[in-house]
Amino acid sequence: MPDETDFGHQNRHRKNLGAKLDHSAKASYDADVGVQYARRFCHPGTRTKILEEIQKWASDPNGPSGYWICGMAGTGKSTIAMSTCQTLDAKGTLAASFFCSRQLPGCREYQLIIPTLAYQLASYSRRFAFALRDILSRYPDIASKKPDEQVRRLLIDPWQELMKNNQINMKLPVVMVDALDECESVEVALGPLTDAIQNNKLPKM
Repeated sequence: MPDETDFGHQNRHRKNLGAKLDHSAKASYDADVGVQYARRFCHPGTRTKILEEIQKWASDPNGPSGYWICGMAGTGKSTIAMSTCQTLDAKGTLAASFFCSRQLPGCREYQLIIPTLAYQLASYSRRFAFALRDILSRYPDIASKKPDEQVRRLLIDPWQELMKNNQINMKLPVVMVDALDECESVEVALGPLTDAIQNNKLPKM
């Protein structure tokens, strides 16, 4: 079990990364966004088939890297995503989550998706945090770059560094991104993310 010194180092690294990455504190599934915009879970005993299917995908190391839930607005996709995050979090496999919302500042700007996922991944994995810190020291202006370069520097490079050095001594991590249609110009960030997922360069998403 980590001692207080370990926690102190982790907190300092997290603060340093937070200062360098313009991330959203309201985008994670468990963020307090107020009663008016509260995110909801599936009612107990409902949507069990798809929830079980997603958990099966999430725990399969040989399965596809990406899982898409498509459907019309109001069909319950976000509640499924919320319940999935809750289960993954309880298992210790939720590495990051970004819930887009056109009603919430910080959750509707595509520019925040990639830095926020990187920040949360660094909070999830200390080794990812170390790799990301090195990347940021080499590319201090990465926040001003286009999404394709941000995906490469902030997500792919540190993740591949862990893979290369066989340092992923954790359960199979999963990243959740929800309600992409509520994010402005999201296709700008979605293209590079999709390419990275399809080429197995990132955690399951």
